[in-house]
Amino acid sequence: MSTRRNDARGAPLRWLAGGSLALAAGAAWAASALDFDVWMRAIDERSVAVQKHIAAGDAAAATLDAQTLEHLYGLTEDWFTRDGQAPDATAIAHDGRALAAAIPVALAASDFAGAANSARAIARACNDCHDTYKPFK
Repeated sequence: MSTRRNDARGAPLRWLAGGSLALAAGAAWAASALDFDVWMRAIDERSVAVQKHIAAGDAAAATLDAQTLEHLYGLTEDWFTRDGQAPDATAIAHDGRALAAAIPVALAASDFAGAANSARAIARACNDCHDTYKPFK
């Protein structure tokens, strides 16, 4: 067999492999969009939960909620950064992450009022972002 013949046989396999990679990349992006929706719902749920736990004086549960919020906001900040179409949404996610990180610090100092202020600021930031990026039509 000549080299030329082997190259000709390998070409369809390379095209198939390249096409498979392109499809996988598209599927990964779609999965990320689905993940983004899950993160948004989880942020909403944890935002409410952290406020309730702070109001109840449950620092341990509020700390866990805040740590989860911080992680979720990190994921959304990365999402908006990668998307590149909403720099102010990136900033809102960055600020949300900082607010979430401030809650455990405040709770460790027994500053429930400060933790509550950060938690309420997170809820307001959600509304601010949704007013711009998720309007009702």
